[in-house]
Amino acid sequence: MAPPTIWINKYLSNTWEVVARVLHEREPAEFRLVVTHPWAYYPGRRYADLFVPEPRGLTDDDYVTWCLQFAADHRVTLFIPGRKLLPVVAAADRFAQIGTNILAAAELRDLLVVGDKIATYSRLDPSDPAIPDYAVARTLGEFLDAVERLKSRHPRICFKPARSVYGIGFFILDESGTNSRPYHLSLGAAIQRLQAHRVFPPHLVMEYLPGPERSVDCLAQAGELIRCVVRRKAASVQWIEHHPLIEEMVRGFTRKFRLNGVLNIQFRDSGGLPRLLEINPRMSGGLPIACAAGVNFLLWAIRLALGSAASKDVPHPLSGICVPQPKPHRSISR
Repeated sequence: MAPPTIWINKYLSNTWEVVARVLHEREPAEFRLVVTHPWAYYPGRRYADLFVPEPRGLTDDDYVTWCLQFAADHRVTLFIPGRKLLPVVAAADRFAQIGTNILAAAELRDLLVVGDKIATYSRLDPSDPAIPDYAVARTLGEFLDAVERLKSRHPRICFKPARSVYGIGFFILDESGTNSRPYHLSLGAAIQRLQAHRVFPPHLVMEYLPGPERSVDCLAQAGELIRCVVRRKAASVQWIEHHPLIEEMVRGFTRKFRLNGVLNIQFRDSGGLPRLLEINPRMSGGLPIACAAGVNFLLWAIRLALGSAASKDVPHPLSGICVPQPKPHRSISR
């Protein structure tokens, strides 16, 4: 009997590091690994049993059609989509009809929520201490009102789009008289930036969280947190910590949104308490660091999805580890 075929399409620029680890640590003949990417010279082509260049410039519908044909041609058992995640997940029933299961961080309705920071916060209890003080701005007037109200309660204010990735659009309001510091804007410059949009994108205006930032890589199955690794970020290193409070928060978010597979949840401290920044329904760019704690997240996600392993089989991560901070990778996932 042929081993199951696992397919990973275009993801983050460094996903190949995670895929390489999967290829190295899988059991002999455990599964066949297929990787596709629009870039023919993608580094991950060396870490697959089969690499196939993807077509470029397809609409969402055309890409799903291509994926369905590809999955049928290669008898794909499990498809782990990065590129065009939402339209692929929306077509999950069509993939199931040809024998291909989709491994995503949630069902479509929950993906739409966690992909929107406003929707995510709105689904949570506003009295939850994990939620920072924030306001929603859908017009420039609402933005100015939110800034004024939050300034009366907090020394520093920041803002960011409800839908964004990799910190794009995040800024700290700074009236020091210069806009030269990264991610700092005066209120006047912020207004000019927001007015440049043809349609005002919904924004979160919130208290600036000054404490340490922690990125939590998670392995989940149908709303149950299986394992997580908490990474505290510093200038040149990341510390892998045992942090029971964050782990309990992550467990609650996983249950609330029925999270699944490999995902990432980010926090930043304020007043000594971790506050939720965002839930990323995908593998993170820092996942190779988390794997250094002894849990190959993607490999175990595949095994859980195939039913070849149970949650009790997944090793517990190490903690108290200091890992050098890698140089940033330019994302090519979109």
